[in-house]
Amino acid sequence: MTIVGDATKSRLIAVFIDHLVAFGLVLIVVAFVPESLPWVKGVLFFVIYLAYFLVLEGLWSRTVGKYVQGLVIRKLDGTPCDWRAAFIRSGFRIFEVNPLLFGGLPAGLIVMTNDRRQRFGDIIAGTLVVPIDLKWDARSLAASEEQV
Repeated sequence: MTIVGDATKSRLIAVFIDHLVAFGLVLIVVAFVPESLPWVKGVLFFVIYLAYFLVLEGLWSRTVGKYVQGLVIRKLDGTPCDWRAAFIRSGFRIFEVNPLLFGGLPAGLIVMTNDRRQRFGDIIAGTLVVPIDLKWDARSLAASEEQV
Protein backbone atom coordinates (compact mmCIF):
# COMPACT_ATOMS: atom_id res chain seq x y z
CA MET A 1 0.00 0.00 0.00
CA THR A 2 1.42 3.36 -1.01
CA ILE A 3 0.11 6.36 0.86
CA VAL A 4 -0.78 9.06 -1.63
CA GLY A 5 -1.24 12.72 -0.80
CA ASP A 6 -4.33 14.71 -1.62
CA ALA A 7 -4.35 16.33 -5.06
CA THR A 8 -8.07 17.04 -5.29
CA LYS A 9 -9.91 20.32 -5.41
CA SER A 10 -9.85 20.30 -1.58
CA ARG A 11 -6.12 20.95 -1.65
CA LEU A 12 -6.52 23.65 -4.28
CA ILE A 13 -9.24 25.36 -2.24
CA ALA A 14 -7.04 25.07 0.88
CA VAL A 15 -4.20 26.80 -0.98
CA PHE A 16 -6.55 29.58 -2.08
CA ILE A 17 -7.82 30.10 1.49
CA ASP A 18 -4.29 30.07 2.88
CA HIS A 19 -3.12 32.69 0.42
CA LEU A 20 -6.07 34.93 1.27
CA VAL A 21 -5.34 34.63 5.00
CA ALA A 22 -1.56 35.03 4.62
CA PHE A 23 -1.87 38.05 2.32
CA GLY A 24 -4.51 39.53 4.63
CA LEU A 25 -2.09 39.28 7.55
CA VAL A 26 0.65 40.83 5.42
CA LEU A 27 -1.56 43.75 4.41
CA ILE A 28 -2.61 44.44 8.00
CA VAL A 29 0.98 44.51 9.29
CA VAL A 30 2.47 46.37 6.33
CA ALA A 31 -0.22 49.05 6.63
CA PHE A 32 1.44 50.21 9.86
CA VAL A 33 4.86 50.64 8.24
CA PRO A 34 5.58 54.19 7.05
CA GLU A 35 5.68 54.77 3.29
CA SER A 36 9.22 56.08 3.73
CA LEU A 37 10.41 52.50 4.47
CA PRO A 38 9.47 50.47 1.38
CA TRP A 39 12.27 47.96 1.93
CA VAL A 40 10.84 47.17 5.37
CA LYS A 41 7.45 46.56 3.78
CA GLY A 42 9.07 44.19 1.29
CA VAL A 43 10.93 42.24 3.95
CA LEU A 44 7.85 42.02 6.17
CA PHE A 45 5.80 40.80 3.21
CA PHE A 46 7.96 37.71 2.77
CA VAL A 47 8.63 37.10 6.46
CA ILE A 48 4.95 37.21 7.45
CA TYR A 49 3.85 35.18 4.43
CA LEU A 50 6.36 32.40 5.18
CA ALA A 51 5.80 32.63 8.96
CA TYR A 52 2.08 31.97 8.46
CA PHE A 53 2.84 28.55 6.97
CA LEU A 54 5.82 27.76 9.20
CA VAL A 55 4.08 28.53 12.49
CA LEU A 56 0.75 26.85 11.73
CA GLU A 57 2.31 23.76 10.17
CA GLY A 58 4.88 23.51 12.97
CA LEU A 59 2.29 23.85 15.74
CA TRP A 60 -0.74 22.05 14.32
CA SER A 61 0.38 20.24 11.13
CA ARG A 62 -2.15 22.26 9.18
CA THR A 63 -2.99 25.76 8.09
CA VAL A 64 -6.37 27.48 8.16
CA GLY A 65 -7.07 26.36 4.60
CA LYS A 66 -6.15 22.76 5.33
CA TYR A 67 -8.32 22.86 8.47
CA VAL A 68 -11.33 24.14 6.54
CA GLN A 69 -10.84 21.46 3.87
CA GLY A 70 -10.20 18.59 6.31
CA LEU A 71 -6.55 18.12 5.35
CA VAL A 72 -3.45 17.66 7.47
CA ILE A 73 0.29 17.31 6.89
CA ARG A 74 1.79 13.99 7.95
CA LYS A 75 5.33 12.71 7.82
CA LEU A 76 5.81 9.48 5.90
CA ASP A 77 5.70 7.46 9.13
CA GLY A 78 2.24 8.89 9.89
CA THR A 79 3.33 11.26 12.64
CA PRO A 80 2.32 14.93 12.54
CA CYS A 81 4.45 17.47 10.74
CA ASP A 82 7.17 18.75 13.07
CA TRP A 83 9.08 22.04 13.14
CA ARG A 84 11.90 20.68 10.98
CA ALA A 85 9.51 19.50 8.27
CA ALA A 86 7.51 22.74 8.48
CA PHE A 87 10.72 24.74 8.05
CA ILE A 88 11.72 22.73 4.98
CA ARG A 89 8.23 22.98 3.45
CA SER A 90 8.13 26.74 4.07
CA GLY A 91 11.61 27.26 2.68
CA PHE A 92 10.83 25.50 -0.59
CA ARG A 93 7.62 27.52 -0.86
CA ILE A 94 9.87 30.45 -1.88
CA PHE A 95 10.62 28.68 -5.15
CA GLU A 96 7.48 26.61 -5.66
CA VAL A 97 4.72 29.09 -4.85
CA ASN A 98 6.33 32.43 -5.56
CA PRO A 99 4.00 34.94 -7.23
CA LEU A 100 7.00 36.53 -8.91
CA LEU A 101 8.29 33.21 -10.29
CA PHE A 102 5.38 31.53 -12.10
CA GLY A 103 3.02 31.56 -9.10
CA GLY A 104 2.10 28.09 -7.89
CA LEU A 105 2.75 26.48 -11.26
CA PRO A 106 5.96 24.66 -10.23
CA ALA A 107 4.30 23.19 -7.12
CA GLY A 108 1.16 22.23 -9.04
CA LEU A 109 3.10 20.51 -11.79
CA ILE A 110 5.20 18.55 -9.32
CA VAL A 111 2.12 17.49 -7.32
CA MET A 112 0.31 16.34 -10.46
CA THR A 113 3.27 14.36 -11.82
CA ASN A 114 4.51 12.84 -8.55
CA ASP A 115 3.21 9.37 -7.63
CA ARG A 116 2.55 10.43 -4.05
CA ARG A 117 1.11 13.85 -4.97
CA GLN A 118 3.86 15.71 -3.12
CA ARG A 119 5.30 19.07 -4.00
CA PHE A 120 9.08 19.34 -3.92
CA GLY A 121 9.08 20.73 -0.35
CA ASP A 122 7.08 17.68 0.75
CA ILE A 123 9.51 15.31 -0.94
CA ILE A 124 12.51 16.88 0.80
CA ALA A 125 10.68 17.15 4.16
CA GLY A 126 9.28 13.61 3.90
CA THR A 127 5.67 14.77 4.26
CA LEU A 128 2.30 14.36 2.58
CA VAL A 129 -0.89 16.41 2.63
CA VAL A 130 -3.68 13.92 3.36
CA PRO A 131 -7.30 13.90 4.55
CA ILE A 132 -7.48 14.16 8.35
CA ASP A 133 -9.45 10.89 8.61
CA LEU A 134 -6.91 8.80 6.63
CA LYS A 135 -6.08 5.58 8.47
CA TRP A 136 -2.30 5.39 8.45
CA ASP A 137 -0.49 2.07 8.49
CA ALA A 138 3.24 2.77 8.70
CA ARG A 139 4.07 -0.96 8.32
CA SER A 140 2.28 -1.08 4.97
CA LEU A 141 4.04 2.09 3.90
CA ALA A 142 7.44 0.65 4.88
CA ALA A 143 6.70 -2.56 2.95
CA SER A 144 5.75 -0.59 -0.15
CA GLU A 145 8.99 1.43 0.17
CA GLU A 146 11.04 -1.78 0.12
CA GLN A 147 9.31 -2.94 -3.07
CA VAL A 148 10.22 0.26 -4.93
